[in-house]
Amino acid sequence: MLAEAEAAAADDGLSLRPKPVRIRRPEDPLTPEEIDLRERLQAQSHPNTETRS
Repeated sequence: MLAEAEAAAADDGLSLRPKPVRIRRPEDPLTPEEIDLRERLQAQSHPNTETRS
């Protein structure tokens, strides 16, 4: 099964190991991607909010 996974990963050009990520600390500045995501999420209405007419 592992050989199949390795072959599939080789076909996709992807490694089996994810790239390491750095854990963001609260004092770290937001990246442009995080700023964009935050703005898009805040623009959405909350799914639990009731709309009353």
